[in-house]
Amino acid sequence: MDPVLLPDEMRAADEAAIAAGTPSAELMERAAHACAVTALRMLGRAYGKRVVVVAGKGNNGGDGIICARKLRAAGASVTVVGVDEWPGTLPRADLVIDAIFGTGFSRAPSGDGERAIQAINAASARVLSIDIPSGVDGADGSVPGVAVRADVTLAIQSLKIGHVSLPGALHCGRVDVADIGIPLTTMRTFVPNARDVRGVLPDIDADTHKYRVGALAVLAGSTGMTGAAILTSRAAIRAGAGLVMLGVPASTLAVFESAVVEAIKVPLPESEGQLDDKAVDEMVDRLDRCRALAVGPGIGRGPRAVALVRRAIDVPLPLVVDGDGLWALAEVLKDEPDAVRERGHGTVLTPHGGEFAFLAGRPPSDHVEDARSLADRLGATVHLKGRRAVTASPAGTVWMNATGNPGAATGGTGDVLTGIVSALIAQGMVADGATWAGAYLHGLAADIVAARSGERSLSAHDLPEALGDAFRVVARASHNVRPIRTALESLT
Repeated sequence: MDPVLLPDEMRAADEAAIAAGTPSAELMERAAHACAVTALRMLGRAYGKRVVVVAGKGNNGGDGIICARKLRAAGASVTVVGVDEWPGTLPRADLVIDAIFGTGFSRAPSGDGERAIQAINAASARVLSIDIPSGVDGADGSVPGVAVRADVTLAIQSLKIGHVSLPGALHCGRVDVADIGIPLTTMRTFVPNARDVRGVLPDIDADTHKYRVGALAVLAGSTGMTGAAILTSRAAIRAGAGLVMLGVPASTLAVFESAVVEAIKVPLPESEGQLDDKAVDEMVDRLDRCRALAVGPGIGRGPRAVALVRRAIDVPLPLVVDGDGLWALAEVLKDEPDAVRERGHGTVLTPHGGEFAFLAGRPPSDHVEDARSLADRLGATVHLKGRRAVTASPAGTVWMNATGNPGAATGGTGDVLTGIVSALIAQGMVADGATWAGAYLHGLAADIVAARSGERSLSAHDLPEALGDAFRVVARASHNVRPIRTALESLT
């Protein structure tokens, strides 16, 4: 699992390495060597190739200048252009190395720096950025002005938040990490890969049965919003739940009989098409056989939803709350701020930005720190959805998800995620692992659908059917880690 650092965390690790006896000049030599190796790989050979290094005034520029020396020694023709000596145009080149600003740069570029970035982006050559594309904020991935669009970014020692968060991630191209020997001791944020997911998925015994695999209870749906319950249930089944017991308003039962044939449908007490708190009591006997409970998708809002969620909090099972359930939970927490923390069982909350605002009292601004703060305050695992979704544990660890695509920004995909995560918990996974692994599989399924039919044609209905292929990609990665795109190509 790849660690992801804030620039300040990386700076502290760098200073600690120097204090422990590694000279800063030696670290710069190592970084420059890694840059030269990466550049030569991009060029294919050195002789006859032209390289332009655009160097700033700081350590990033120093890395670039030393890299230029190493490339000359290898036989390339190298021109170094200092930003403070900016000529206005770049010489012709096969490769441009961006060594202008480092990960600590956080404002909009101006003057010669801005013009240099514009010239790099206008060049026909491939672009290698050292540590991070200049103009991208390493702390949060924001792009306050112009920023280099790199073909390859060489992250020094560790990924930074700006490599993974949007829109900065879109400027990075392929990201390679150069280990230059700086010990990393304080790591709280990670990016999982397919092998990590495979490592936490539960094994299935040959002589198992549906209850041992894991039964899941789902309380979802209301008049006009039955689709959420269908998507959650279908995703849970495809994600490996041994059995899904779907509790829905009695008046909507007929909708589900043919839509989710594998699930046990349970008609429950309702008022005006919404489940009420008595629904939980009606499910008690079945809940005794379940290992997790999901509540919220499509239940509607209002007093009945609040009463239902309040009663669900008391169920002695791991709990996943999504959709309208998060609005209801926010109402519960106004009177009982410790209701989730005191449960005694794992709780997962999966808000999008608007639902986060219900729970936190404000919209999110920094996904990593906002999710971490809310998880700490509520004592729950928080999965803050978005193009670069993050999962935060109550202990402060954050996992940033790198799968998925804009096509998944469509109604119902969050319900699919609820089904995946709750199914993994029902199979015995802990809340944190089930959530970040479920998010990876959810995004990977979306990538598989997009690879086949395009992002524009993606619908939530497609995702459960793609989960089988997503699990296959992950299973292969346990033996042979390959880029996800390569793995996807083998399925098409």
